[in-house]
Amino acid sequence: MKIKLLLGIFLSIFVQTNLFAQLSPWCGTDQYLKAQVDSNPSLALEMHEQLLRASSGVLIDGDREDYIIPVVVHVLHDNGTGNISNEQILSGIQMLNEDFNRTNEDASETRETADAPFMGYAAGMGIRFELAKIDPEGNCTNGIQRRNVGSQSYNAGNNAKHDNSGGLDAWNRNYYFNIWIVNSIQSDGAGTILGYAEFPYSGGSSNYGVIIRNDAYGTTGTASGDRTLSHEVGHCLGLLHTFQGGCHSDACDGNGDYCCDTPPVAEPLWSCITTQNSCDDIPTGDTYGFNAVDQFENFMSYSPCQNMFSEDQKTIVHSNLSSITFLSNLVDPANNEAAGVGMPAILCKAQFESDYPVICAGGALAFRDDSYNNVTEWNWTFEGGSPASSTAENPVINYTEPGIYSVTLEVSDGISTVSTTIDSYVIVLADPGFGLPYSQNFETITSVPDFSHFLVMDEDNDAIWSLTDLAGYSGTHSAFLENRGVNNGTLDELISGSLDLSGVDVEDELIFTFKYAYIKRNSGNDEWLRFYISKDCGETWALRKNIHGDALSSESQNSAYTPSSQDEWYTVAITNIYSEYFTSGFRYKFQFENDNGNNIYIDDINIYSASMVSIPENERLALVEVYPNPTLGETTIRLQTTANQVVLVEAYNSLGERVDVILNGDLTSGTHSLIWNTEGLATGIYSVRVIAGDEIQTIRVVKG
Repeated sequence: MKIKLLLGIFLSIFVQTNLFAQLSPWCGTDQYLKAQVDSNPSLALEMHEQLLRASSGVLIDGDREDYIIPVVVHVLHDNGTGNISNEQILSGIQMLNEDFNRTNEDASETRETADAPFMGYAAGMGIRFELAKIDPEGNCTNGIQRRNVGSQSYNAGNNAKHDNSGGLDAWNRNYYFNIWIVNSIQSDGAGTILGYAEFPYSGGSSNYGVIIRNDAYGTTGTASGDRTLSHEVGHCLGLLHTFQGGCHSDACDGNGDYCCDTPPVAEPLWSCITTQNSCDDIPTGDTYGFNAVDQFENFMSYSPCQNMFSEDQKTIVHSNLSSITFLSNLVDPANNEAAGVGMPAILCKAQFESDYPVICAGGALAFRDDSYNNVTEWNWTFEGGSPASSTAENPVINYTEPGIYSVTLEVSDGISTVSTTIDSYVIVLADPGFGLPYSQNFETITSVPDFSHFLVMDEDNDAIWSLTDLAGYSGTHSAFLENRGVNNGTLDELISGSLDLSGVDVEDELIFTFKYAYIKRNSGNDEWLRFYISKDCGETWALRKNIHGDALSSESQNSAYTPSSQDEWYTVAITNIYSEYFTSGFRYKFQFENDNGNNIYIDDINIYSASMVSIPENERLALVEVYPNPTLGETTIRLQTTANQVVLVEAYNSLGERVDVILNGDLTSGTHSLIWNTEGLATGIYSVRVIAGDEIQTIRVVKG
């Protein structure tokens, strides 16, 4: 009965707090904890019992004041958006060290008044945070990982903490403290979440650590300078909110936030009003012995005036560092040595990055040195670049010729020199790109990706868009994504090379058609196929088509899907490509989002302007018209002859190969109609050539 009562009280604390936090829960930790407790109710009791012991101080092993916590920072960005600088990352580490050791500039703002006597109870934790210098494999590191994950950097959750769901795996929590930096965090409609943490109780999990928005991390770059990072790390080390449980008069070391020197607060508050006193109750054993005002300066509050931890909070943290196995391993001096912290930084690796090294010819790339440590000299070599070399720390390089190029960086600290070369790092696409009419049936290219016709983007480092001979609409090949049973919500993209639309008249209509074959794995799948276009060689993208759920396919089968006939292919026409996109660096891409579904195939991509279906080779002749055009099956060719003569009518594909002889014979003077059956032809653009005597006329015909 006692256990059930304690469990019920503890659960009610978090349910109550969660309801309050709906107002503006910039910290998502309570919501995250509630979800954990819902799936593992025993966690609540385990937390309560650990906090009871921790708050008493009996778990502290000696009077150690020199803890070092090795840190690894995982940066997840979207083609450079959110890819914060090393300087900003270091500013976050500096913030932690100042706040946890009470060397922060605003420490003097802690109140010491009759109704707020807090200065004497403000504590330095004696904890130093340091970026790791040795990674789990024993290699040198700067403690920073980066990954371009595209859309996965937004609305992020625990998926950001795992490589196979579009994030970065945690380094072993026994040796490293993990921080994930993203563009935004999933809130389930509760408002803006700046960060959330996992408590260390019940042994922690593979998700242990802090996830935080880049604009809430550190003091420079994109950061606002708030204390979200210190707040969330406090949770990771075992501290609750100062408003946990609201007002109460029970024992202060066994209720609320389990701290007697942090007066209870009724609910999450976001003010710095010095007279603010939201609770009339005085907890049993309260440090101050009277109804002190709210301690809004505490880092575990929601106030914008945070500047302190308390002595009782320090007791809980030190107790947890002594008694929770993985935390005691984390701060063990022997393990610190394995992570390289507490040691002088030495130059050990040359490393560089460009946010998205794919450009069109004539463009420029900005390179960033990420080498470590103590670099004083840089020597870059850029194959195909201009200039071909540089001694700048972060150079900007122009590329004028299409190709695939390597980059070399050599760095020195004045004593040692190290270098690295990355082959095929820069991809420069043609500008102008492929011209119109454009047709791609995947029969003549040899691979996908080929870094000319197509590139790919893969968020989960798993299956990618590739070339397959399993199926094709008009031939034997198509683009293929092996997707059966993939259920991590990540995106895969098939991205074109550059196309030249600069010659299309701004008054003309551009038509884009393609075919896809897809079937669900089960009826509940809601997978998405999106179509985007770019006018600036892929620097920015505009969505033009969404197809998902039953609109993508209403059929389902559990086994891996391969289309067996042309009837299984869907035709899509994109007509909202406007004149602002008629550039020499036009690109398009298909984006697929998985949901435990099935395989998908794309084939017979065509781009043409409306005027191309009726451009004669010889403007003097007006012998022929074709309708309907575009056509899906039969089309009519209408001819006018002025005399009896031999007429040859032939059809050619986009490669110049003759695919049909429609007529080869005598026609009398007058108007004639020929029926041309195109059902057996692949989707694409064809030329119908009419030869009558010495007169020739050609009309483009689009087969949809």
